[in-house]
Amino acid sequence: MQEIRLYIEKLSKENFDNFIDLRTKFIGSDRTRLLDTTIINRLKDDAFSINPKYEAYLGKIGLDYVAYAAFKISYSTLMALPSFFLDEIFVVDNFRNLGIGMTMFDFCVRKAKKKGCGKIELAVPNQNEKAKFFFESNGAVPISMTYYQIDPLDIKIGKPFGKMTYADFMRKKSKLVRLNSLAIDNFN
Repeated sequence: MQEIRLYIEKLSKENFDNFIDLRTKFIGSDRTRLLDTTIINRLKDDAFSINPKYEAYLGKIGLDYVAYAAFKISYSTLMALPSFFLDEIFVVDNFRNLGIGMTMFDFCVRKAKKKGCGKIELAVPNQNEKAKFFFESNGAVPISMTYYQIDPLDIKIGKPFGKMTYADFMRKKSKLVRLNSLAIDNFN
């Protein structure tokens, strides 16, 4: 059996187009996540800015780029330590089941340890049973949290649902007075 050597290299301006090719394969037929030029330009700017918003590493066998991992470092105030958020690990279809995903995952774990992270976080879609099995068999523990996504452009800040009338104010005020008197009565 021939040994497969996976070389992992940091995302650079020179291999950025290969990263975009891999991202396009990752997205596949999911038309809701197309990479348009605006997103590609933002990915490039955010990766190579003075304070990069994410890091990515590409896996390469010979001349072929076959995998990538993308992550970002945040901070856990609960632990008072950096937190490693693994955004994506992707392996091209015809290179799966060769240990490449595991190698990329091990690489990310080493990065998290090197950066002094107190935890590694990741989100897996509920329907992706293979990914859930992979991460759970490598020590990930599902936590009882629900992740939400909000588009900040859809939220109107500072816009009340309606103006409060004087009558509404008086009703709320009388409820507060009644609650305060009940609280005082309970202590007597």
